[in-house]
Amino acid sequence: MRMIMIINALLCWVLLAGISVAEEKPVNIVFIVADDLGIRDLGCYGSDYYRTPRLNKLASQGMRFTRAYAAASICSPTRASILTGRYPQRVQLTDALPWDRLYENPKMVPPDHIKELPSDLPTYAKALRKAGYRTALFGKWHLGNEDQFFKKGAHKNYGFDEAFDKNGKDKGVEALTAKTLAFLKENQKRPFMLTLMHHAPHVPLTCPPKYEALYDKVKPGRLHKNKTYAGMVSHIDESTGTILDALSKLGLDKNTVVIFTSDNGGLRNVTSNKPYRGGKGDLYEGGILVPLIVRWPGRIKPGATSNTPIISTDLFPTFLDLAGLKPQPDAHRDGLSMLPVLDGKQAEARTLYWHFPHRRDPSSAVIDGQWKLLRHIATGQTELFNLRTDQGERTDLAAKEPEQAKRLTALLEKHFKDTASQRMTKNPDWKENSPKGKIRNFGVSYPAGGRKMQMIKAPYPEWFKKGKADE
Repeated sequence: MRMIMIINALLCWVLLAGISVAEEKPVNIVFIVADDLGIRDLGCYGSDYYRTPRLNKLASQGMRFTRAYAAASICSPTRASILTGRYPQRVQLTDALPWDRLYENPKMVPPDHIKELPSDLPTYAKALRKAGYRTALFGKWHLGNEDQFFKKGAHKNYGFDEAFDKNGKDKGVEALTAKTLAFLKENQKRPFMLTLMHHAPHVPLTCPPKYEALYDKVKPGRLHKNKTYAGMVSHIDESTGTILDALSKLGLDKNTVVIFTSDNGGLRNVTSNKPYRGGKGDLYEGGILVPLIVRWPGRIKPGATSNTPIISTDLFPTFLDLAGLKPQPDAHRDGLSMLPVLDGKQAEARTLYWHFPHRRDPSSAVIDGQWKLLRHIATGQTELFNLRTDQGERTDLAAKEPEQAKRLTALLEKHFKDTASQRMTKNPDWKENSPKGKIRNFGVSYPAGGRKMQMIKAPYPEWFKKGKADE
């Protein structure tokens, strides 16, 4: 009799354990990316003008990162890095797509970078979809032919079950938010990974009048003053709040990780990244530092902050970790999961790299511990900063710390070799005593409406592919 009671008790325990396991659902992930939103553009990051109550609240409920870096200072390379877990220079997608932007008389010639992200590369969307997640990307793609991606099913080649985009006078915020809400409702009973890529607050500056009107009686700040840009930031903030409310109403909030970030630093002369130097297009801190907020109820301590350096490549392995999947180091070759940091543990020390061999100030950078080296490719000038004591990068220590400069330069050169990074070449036709001239687009472009790709009629300059390597 006693044995029967023991067996019954064991069976009951097994059944209860089975029910418990069955009720443990994989976490959902909502990943929101703003376009050109700077490190100081949210109230919780120190804006003295922009109103962002919902994102401020999100930060108070989760973890706010103070040293989150975009893998590039412009959009397309960062987006490629987020999707693949690889540095843009490893992918050889290092400038905004889809064209080459060339000066008339440059000293250095930029590389012939790829104009569409290869669909055979591993992506976080492919990994999560294979694991049973419903995946979607709504909003800005900017990694190849938009028409093929959104209308011809090419999004599935990158791992997304669904794709949708809308832009316009409100930057598409309303349509993208509505599409997001419908997706949440439709997929509330299965694990999902939703990527929402806003077009705001990228130029041209525009937003519905009611958001600009929020600032009618708000005194301009010392840092931030642009009323229309402020309205765009508030529009994103409200969109985020609407999505968070929907998660709560559907009972999904406690089992959904929400991540909010941007693709690069804020645009100079539109917003301010101070005290950080520079902005979009620069490899100074103002061009690559971005907001990053992560909320995971019951796991992340509310109101937590982290000064651990994080970079775009880390999102892919983090998504795997959140979903309970094994890391794929051969896929996300340059990323490390943020999960230990989210749990309040010590992060693994490492070196971070950037490479932007294009446009106004082609440059490369490396951060190792407190030291940051920035090399201006066209001039050969090298700058060295101690970020621990000089976050604004005002004091160049290259002359005072030649050994550190030499050490970081060697790290950068090794990185170029390890990643097969494309380098700039010397322009054999460079006219030293002439200005570099105007910048023009060459190669592939989209006609109005983005229906299909076409070639720009102007031929490439002869020097574009015949320069000598910059060794």
